[in-house]
Amino acid sequence: MIVKDALSVLPARPILYIVPTIIVVVLSFYYWEQYTKCSDIKLFRTSLTETLHSKDLSEKFRLVEFTDFIWDKVRIAVRIKPGERNAECPFGWNWAESERESLMASGLLTVLMFGQGESIVGYAELRSDEVEFRGVGSSLTPKTAVFTPGKNSDNGAILLTLSR
Repeated sequence: MIVKDALSVLPARPILYIVPTIIVVVLSFYYWEQYTKCSDIKLFRTSLTETLHSKDLSEKFRLVEFTDFIWDKVRIAVRIKPGERNAECPFGWNWAESERESLMASGLLTVLMFGQGESIVGYAELRSDEVEFRGVGSSLTPKTAVFTPGKNSDNGAILLTLSR
């Protein structure tokens, strides 16, 4: 009797409710990792930019003190161009609709790739008209990723020059 009562409250065509629910659940699992990665990239960029703009420019900036994960090398690539391999984030999870492509076309996209051993443990994208790196030609370690901050007089960007 209980089973019969339970079945009587189901809609006449349960497939109309079950299929969309299954689709939403599957897509959620599929996109959750992508969403998390893209949100982390955006959060890193926002936090770094805000931190640098509020920082005393007379103090050295140590990248290892800013990150909340362990890494043994970082590669900072400036002026990323269209067609170079990098992270794609759908639905504006990282950049607004065409902002990323515009930044690449104008040479204003900077990428930071953090490694631990042979694995990439962190990835970030920055606007070089907000945060500009100078003197970074090769991979850096946590001890060598130390920068002297300043302001770019042309565009007001925070200028991070690698300390030697």
